[in-house]
Amino acid sequence: MIEDVNPFVYSHPVSPEDVVDREEEVRALLRNVVGGHYVRLYAPRKYGKTSLLKLALHEGERNEGLIPVLVDLYRVSSIADVTVRLERAYAKQLKGEVRRRVEAFLQRTGVGLSLGAFGISARLQLEPTRDVLPALHALLELPLRLEAAGGYRAFVVFDEFQDIGRIEGLDGLLRSHIQHHGEVASYVFAGSEPGLMRLLFETKDRPLYGSAVPMRLGRLADPDIAAYVAARFEATRRSAGEALNPLLGAAQGHPQRTMLLAHRLWEEVRPAADATLADWEAADAAAMRELEPEFDAQWRGLDTSQQKTLRAILLGSGSPYRSAALRRLELTKDVVRRALPRLAATAEIEEREGGGHAIVDPLFARWIERLNDPPDEADEGYTEPDR
Repeated sequence: MIEDVNPFVYSHPVSPEDVVDREEEVRALLRNVVGGHYVRLYAPRKYGKTSLLKLALHEGERNEGLIPVLVDLYRVSSIADVTVRLERAYAKQLKGEVRRRVEAFLQRTGVGLSLGAFGISARLQLEPTRDVLPALHALLELPLRLEAAGGYRAFVVFDEFQDIGRIEGLDGLLRSHIQHHGEVASYVFAGSEPGLMRLLFETKDRPLYGSAVPMRLGRLADPDIAAYVAARFEATRRSAGEALNPLLGAAQGHPQRTMLLAHRLWEEVRPAADATLADWEAADAAAMRELEPEFDAQWRGLDTSQQKTLRAILLGSGSPYRSAALRRLELTKDVVRRALPRLAATAEIEEREGGGHAIVDPLFARWIERLNDPPDEADEGYTEPDR
């Protein structure tokens, strides 16, 4: 049996007990939820958004008596997709007498819904052209049924909510239901693409305009990361030693990159040993090798103006308008002005406190820096990315 297990998970959202010091954010979110407010939560991808949401749902159920429902809307593309995701979310969470009452209601609707195995997804396999809109209306009204089943308040989270923008009219349909749920449910709309989230909530002619309290998830603080990493090394008979500070510097508070680097460092350290700088260098190199295909694909997905603007941000230490950077990259200020909003809309960059811009992913920034200051081409193992 394997007992010496790496404690740092970076490949998927972590369980509530493993979330790194997000107590303040969870309290702020729950205060709004319990107060009957709707919240739109934004965080760049891999910032621990889903992990935080799961923790908030767990705390809301345990401490506030809420019925937690997490609906994953990642890459939904149709009304049928949304209906299936919503049905499965309720099926996963509801239990006991509440589940039995809701199941009885769904069966009485006659639209093919069920919290068991033969719900709308099974019906769609048999009848692909079936109209699912009545089923979606019934599911969106479930918070009212929960309240009627015993005075329960629903805490419904729509994760990757920006993807509903692909489905014409869905935000209006959703608003037509939730605007009447203030006494029976609270909703959190979470997204990872700020441009699309702003389009849904800050455009005056959109149905959800101004309907949710904005909240942004920030980077982790170095002291919190240090305590978390050190404690898990010690719990597995190791020490982060002199590698801890360079790890903090490389991660720059990015939650997923922190876990990746800590995972790689742990792999380099033997039981009962302290991590050395040599261990850190090996771990760092292993992490960058692992990310090479991801970063190459990410880079190729950007157009030339976006690529050059990212390079200019690095050359200009946060300011892409510096003359030296513009000359070197054969870039104009007008091109930069057009590229910056597009990069911000997809969370490739963010504004820094005090002005200027930063690339959200610190390891992607280091990867791009190879273009600005490439090593000797004879260096073993170096392959310059396509410009």
